[in-house]
Amino acid sequence: MRPDTCPIRATPGFCVLMAALLLADDGNGLLLWFLLAAACHELGHLAAALAQGLEVRSLTLSAMGAELDISRRCSYPGELLLLLCGPLVNLLLAALCCRLPGGAAHLFAGINLLLALFNLLPIPPLDGGEMVRLGAEWLLPGRTAFFVVELLADFTCILFTAFGLWFALQGNPMLLMLGIWLLLGRLGRGISS
Repeated sequence: MRPDTCPIRATPGFCVLMAALLLADDGNGLLLWFLLAAACHELGHLAAALAQGLEVRSLTLSAMGAELDISRRCSYPGELLLLLCGPLVNLLLAALCCRLPGGAAHLFAGINLLLALFNLLPIPPLDGGEMVRLGAEWLLPGRTAFFVVELLADFTCILFTAFGLWFALQGNPMLLMLGIWLLLGRLGRGISS
């Protein structure tokens, strides 16, 4: 992959999400720290792809995250490594930054930790959901694997949204908004497929 041959695309949903996050930013720079953590996450995936000799054709930024378009599918262990490297980079950054003095380092550590844990949720297209898909495809026949992955993803979305509702009733609506965003993403996948 040459830098001039890997286009970066942004969907309208990504632009709307960025505008909403900019409006919600209270001036403490959370959006900038989040974008830096997300970029590091994607660089982890990119490094794993390049280390396996895969050609990355494009990077698409959407409201559901970022997606690398890779020239070919790799082996199950290779794909698992590719999926794990994004969250692992965030966990490594979280561990390193929490050892540094200062509020900004601790804020960045917390954002990286949350981003890693969120991406490990068993909901496609998040990394955790794709890992569950890989395991299910390896262990179960085709249609059964698909059913198990979809059922687990739907259950996780509903549970996450229910916890979000509980927190919203306590005065913090952020998890509820994130749960609704996940549910809308699931509905959008069902409509488009």
